[in-house]
Amino acid sequence: MAARRRDAPRVGVVTDSTACLPDELVAALGGTLAVVPLTVTIDGRSLVEGEGVTGETVAQAEENERELSTARPAPARMVEAYEYLAGQGCTEIVSVHAAAQLSSTVSSARLAAAESPVPVSVVDSTTMGMAMGFAALAGARSAVRGEGFAAVEEVIRSVATSSRTALYVDSLEPLRRGGRVGRAGALLGSALSIKPLLRLEDGVIEPLARVRTTGKAIERLGRWALAEARALGPGPVVCAVHSVTRQDLAERLTGLLTETAEKDTDGAEPVTWAEPIVQAPLAAAVTAHIGSGAIGVAVARMPGDSSGADPNGETDAA
Repeated sequence: MAARRRDAPRVGVVTDSTACLPDELVAALGGTLAVVPLTVTIDGRSLVEGEGVTGETVAQAEENERELSTARPAPARMVEAYEYLAGQGCTEIVSVHAAAQLSSTVSSARLAAAESPVPVSVVDSTTMGMAMGFAALAGARSAVRGEGFAAVEEVIRSVATSSRTALYVDSLEPLRRGGRVGRAGALLGSALSIKPLLRLEDGVIEPLARVRTTGKAIERLGRWALAEARALGPGPVVCAVHSVTRQDLAERLTGLLTETAEKDTDGAEPVTWAEPIVQAPLAAAVTAHIGSGAIGVAVARMPGDSSGADPNGETDAA
């Protein structure tokens, strides 16, 4: 690959904190990838994600029966992110955000794009969590390799579209309170002994399965993730596991996915993860809506050359 000139057009990527991207992954792409925080309000006090509130903070508030709500980033916050990347030398930006059916962050991004010092294309990921995080990562890595604006946007859309997300939740009540229960509302009348499994499909939360024990729920999530990974077809497939307070369950699910991925089960094709499974804590804003006991899993198909990018955004001459 030819070296990219330092003065050549460069693309930046912006996403929001509902991507649940671990800090180290963002830091590796500093100057190319920026994350805009959402706000969580606890008993009337507004706190910015990462600056005063985390998933653990929300878990404590939930345990103490505090009043919880969330708010999208103000357009001014988005503009700050665009200005930051412009200051790092980015001449164009792709801004990818949580599904519009779940959050109005996309609306903030569109308002902010009009005030950006460089052109911005806003993408509704139709998902959230690391399903969106993987899309942002793939786009940023593409940008680091010197690919153009259209190519970066296409990578982001492709990974977001291919991604799959499922959740185990202790209760549907947080989703009901936030008005985000979607078609999963059909499960609200289930017996208390039923453990609901949900999936996120085109921005809508839908029922996936009902099981009677937490152990069965984790096993079912693992089987689902492996089946979805196989269904994604050729190309590198990646996986992330989300949790806040149930690290024991997250470790169990990660072990299941790691140990059984390459086994031939009932004639199924083996799964090889292109990168180590990411353990990603749930963001505060996400935790506020699905509950601190939730466990999530996301799988996505990445571009064939999406890993191993130079975090400095430079390439060597061929």
